[in-house]
Amino acid sequence: MKIDSVLKKEGINVVSQLDTLQVNSIAKSISNKLCLTFPEHNLNRSDIFSAICRLNMYVADMGFDLSGAKYYYRNNSIYFNKNINFEKFSDIAIHECLHYIQEIRDERDNVVRMGLYDNVSRSSGLMKLQFS
Repeated sequence: MKIDSVLKKEGINVVSQLDTLQVNSIAKSISNKLCLTFPEHNLNRSDIFSAICRLNMYVADMGFDLSGAKYYYRNNSIYFNKNINFEKFSDIAIHECLHYIQEIRDERDNVVRMGLYDNVSRSSGLMKLQFS
């Protein structure tokens, strides 16, 4: 199923894409918060920032869905509810970005699992950020 079809089925209609400055602002805020919140993990702020900057971010009409944002793993995108003020995006996006940095992908870029894992493959997700 094409991504547009899935989004439509989920009630997500893209209004606009966030520009680079907006994405960078969100990435900076989240990478700072994560590093300050979890100092024991020795996270690399610039690696987290770079990873989050690679996400596609959109403002979308989400219909009757009251959530502030949704992460869609198939296209590494975050969709923000159009009714949310931009200043709140980084607070809302932190949860969605955690989904992104915690996913484990195989060599074909398929998501194998999500979450904090102590695994052998440190090629993606938070484990990649910790050990790069």
